[in-house]
Amino acid sequence: MSGGVAGSRRAFLKRSAAVVATASAGACGRRGEGEGEGATAQVVLPGETLRAVGKAVLPGELGADGTERAVAAFERWAADLEPVAELRHSYLVPGVRYSGPDPRPGWAAQLQGLETECMKRHGTSLAEAEIGQRREMLAGRVQEARGDFGPPAEAGHVAVALMAHFYRSAVARDLCYRRAIGQEQCRGLAGAGDEPAALAGAAA
Repeated sequence: MSGGVAGSRRAFLKRSAAVVATASAGACGRRGEGEGEGATAQVVLPGETLRAVGKAVLPGELGADGTERAVAAFERWAADLEPVAELRHSYLVPGVRYSGPDPRPGWAAQLQGLETECMKRHGTSLAEAEIGQRREMLAGRVQEARGDFGPPAEAGHVAVALMAHFYRSAVARDLCYRRAIGQEQCRGLAGAGDEPAALAGAAA
């Protein structure tokens, strides 16, 4: 009798353990899938507000089309940004270094905050505010977060990240020297020793 009871108890415990394990595996699987979706969800920066910031902080010499191209290039870079990615390192440098956490949620919050502040201050959206009003709102934030324009992903404010990304570009170098340098573009050997041509409209 006792042996039959003990056998039944063991069988019951085995069945119970199997049911619990199956349920747990299913719950963990569903939770893992949900977490994965949340972790990889793309953070989209508000485009209209980002462009309003770009028009306020990027060089006016770019013009409307050049500013749009610079902002669009930043958006593409931000969309492909991989947080906590392994960084390149030179030989003889011990250990592996990684980039920081994802800055895009913070940047999106900053852009939304600018919209809220602009509405309270000026009764309009950032895109509709005057350039001087936008620059006044951004000046303190840029001063606090700027430092020296380091890697854009490490910028403390989205306006600084946008500027840092632009000033690392070939367009920025051409604009700085007023010459069609074409950084990182292969021009071939013919005329390699010639001075780059002046940009159209640049002073001699």
